[in-house]
Amino acid sequence: MTKLWFNIDERIRFAFLASFNMALLFLIFAMLCFFFSAQNYQILLAFTWFVSSFIAFASYKFLVFSAEGNHLHQYLKSLLIWIFSYLINVIILQYLIETLAWSPYLSQALAISVLLITNYLLFKHFAFHHHPKSLLARVFDIFD
Repeated sequence: MTKLWFNIDERIRFAFLASFNMALLFLIFAMLCFFFSAQNYQILLAFTWFVSSFIAFASYKFLVFSAEGNHLHQYLKSLLIWIFSYLINVIILQYLIETLAWSPYLSQALAISVLLITNYLLFKHFAFHHHPKSLLARVFDIFD
């Protein structure tokens, strides 16, 4: 089953898992809005992003990019991506809700869609970017 999963193109795996993660993010956001009032959408959004970061990190690291390396370092890079994404999300929500008077639910659904492509590129080229070893490092690997 694992072999079949990793035969699927990385972009499709990311889109699938990101869609799942974003759906989970939206579900958590919607439930929090329902229970705690949608007027507090910015606070609820921050909490939602924090909770979903752990699930998303593990799924991207292991199921999309098969990234090796320091988990903490990669998680910290991922947090930078999520902070950037969060800020974009805040701006989109602020504009759609305050300026265009859209509902928080519809606004968040649109924001999530915009972030899908942005996040793929940032995770691939920043958080889980594999740096090839230099020739000298490969020579020294012979002696290990």
